[in-house]
Amino acid sequence: MNIWWHIGILLGFGLVLSTSAQLVVRAALGIAKRAGLTNFTIGFLLLGIVTSTPEIFVALQSVLAGIPQLSAGNLLGGSILLLSFVMGSLALIRGRVTLTRGFRWQDMISTCFVIAAPAFVLWDGALTRGEGIFLIGCYSVHAMLIARDGKDGTRHGTVARWRGRWHVIGLLIVGIVGLAIASRMMVQSAETIIHAFSISPVVFGLFFLSIGTNVPELALAFGALRSKSEDVAVGDFLGSAAANTLILGVLGLLSPYTAADPRRVGAALVLLASVTAFFLWSFWTGRTLNRREGFGLLAFYAIFVAYELFG
Repeated sequence: MNIWWHIGILLGFGLVLSTSAQLVVRAALGIAKRAGLTNFTIGFLLLGIVTSTPEIFVALQSVLAGIPQLSAGNLLGGSILLLSFVMGSLALIRGRVTLTRGFRWQDMISTCFVIAAPAFVLWDGALTRGEGIFLIGCYSVHAMLIARDGKDGTRHGTVARWRGRWHVIGLLIVGIVGLAIASRMMVQSAETIIHAFSISPVVFGLFFLSIGTNVPELALAFGALRSKSEDVAVGDFLGSAAANTLILGVLGLLSPYTAADPRRVGAALVLLASVTAFFLWSFWTGRTLNRREGFGLLAFYAIFVAYELFG
């Protein structure tokens, strides 16, 4: 198929992805209002899983193909990308990211622990079924705590709570389907483009796979920020990074493995733990992420890129 056709598909489904993301954000805000949940909680629990659809596809395909390491690398790279590049860029664009509602300090500590958990279980270069169960348990317990603490204190009557529910549900379904189809088509077309231009497989895995499978998060972030729903965007970023831990746990349960290059995996794990600790420290005072701290997060991603390319 002509390379220009694939470029057209990439751009066309990029518009579909952006539109679908805006529909999901609107639906999520509607659900939050009717359920009495905060925007952050909806972003973390609902959108965090929804926007991880590409990672789930990659994990299933990797298991079926007998190469679970591909999915594990994608999940680790995705978590690093979300916490360093995406959150750092958001801080630079906004000047300051502040979460005023929807989470407690204890919740932030718990979230960062779940995101960094793979750095502890994968340190020996192997992922066992027992470690997979541990990762699934960490996410499940944390999700239950977030759901329990995620009420905004607003009481809604039965009529008000369910008014327009089919409209919200319809938006959510259409948005999710659009995200799944568009992200899959974009990944396939971009892969063809990359092979056509003979881009290095290392560059492909490092930049495209992690960035490509996180396109829904980027699109949702743009839609949420346009709607001035910062809590939704940040909740989605953190929820998606935490969902990577859940997917990695399922991967270990279905297809345990031992890494072929423990040294390179170990470097990624050190960076994941480091960027998570820096992110947590950044929110220590005032629960904000300022532009200077955003530069710091971007520096972590630059180190990651430099090591993977030249290390």
